[in-house]
Amino acid sequence: MGLRIVTTFGIEEEFLLMDRGTQLPATPAPQQAETLLAIAAGGGKATPEWLTCQLEHTSPVFSDAAMALESLVSFRRELAAVAGSMGFDAAATGAAPDIAVAAAQITPGDRYHRLAGMSPAIAADQYLNGMHVHIGLDTLHDGVQALNGLRPWLPLVVALGANSPIWRGSDSGFASWRSIHYRRWLANGIPPQFDSLADYRARLDALLRFDVVESPSTLAWLTRISFAHGTLEIRACDVQLEAGDAVVIALLIRALVRMALDTPVLTRIPPELLEVATWQSAKFGLSGSLMDPATGTQKPAADLLHETLERLQPYFEGAEDRSVVQHGLERVLSHGTGAERQRRAMQGGGLSGLLTHAYASLTARPDLPGVLPAARC
Repeated sequence: MGLRIVTTFGIEEEFLLMDRGTQLPATPAPQQAETLLAIAAGGGKATPEWLTCQLEHTSPVFSDAAMALESLVSFRRELAAVAGSMGFDAAATGAAPDIAVAAAQITPGDRYHRLAGMSPAIAADQYLNGMHVHIGLDTLHDGVQALNGLRPWLPLVVALGANSPIWRGSDSGFASWRSIHYRRWLANGIPPQFDSLADYRARLDALLRFDVVESPSTLAWLTRISFAHGTLEIRACDVQLEAGDAVVIALLIRALVRMALDTPVLTRIPPELLEVATWQSAKFGLSGSLMDPATGTQKPAADLLHETLERLQPYFEGAEDRSVVQHGLERVLSHGTGAERQRRAMQGGGLSGLLTHAYASLTARPDLPGVLPAARC
């Protein structure tokens, strides 16, 4: 089968606004929220999220690492500056390290309030921030093939993107508490295997007939087709402390999609094994074993990462992609995922130390070879 080229990608990042005085999620006034939403640095768009203390950045369409880094870092730096002028700090943590006793404040808007009214106990503490990677598709039929091919790789992506270990002021016991917390929503986790685009549409239509499914976006699968954007949307990662880590993961996912479009689906792994493997990845991140997508058996995380990098060699966009991902993965193995870095900061300086580390990481200078000269940051 000939390789179908996938070149474009985009990244959505959700950020947390923190009050400097209380070290708890902030509540911007309406005028402050408007100012924050007007941030245009990076060429993308700032939009509201579920809670008033959150903000999402939807990037423009990227073709390479340099373009992505420039956009993400530019937005993050402007966000830090604007939030700072209001007495807030911004952080890219997958979960708020601590929250107030009172229920969260829902962002104004009919959809958010309808969902909150349907599930108030879930909405009360939905202080979770994800990173969604969109991969451009030639056709939606390609999206179904790529979705099927990505299913066994999702536990690895969850582990690599783990960045939410602290919850309510203490260690949750999970590298990605966001992944576990989010399982309370319907149709979460690994999506089913689909026979075709027609099968995907038919099963989606069947789900939409249930009163609790408001729209396709209500289905929180870790991978789904975005009909609005004509992309495959991968939702398996926590937001990343540093922009460089976000770009490395996005490039890895792009290569995985290209491989999925070029090769048959790996050995079909039973859905219950995929679910357990995903839970295990959320628990340990890269500090334990991961499921080998080729066999369904367990393997040390470092071994699987190195084997994955080797397997993906033909599917990177070029030498720069390979270098960026290889350097980024080696850095994660030596310095730890965001979860491990958060834990070290917490151990060294308590909650204040963790937040100081998160604030500094938000605008950290990316350490990716061959990219910085083009990234005007």
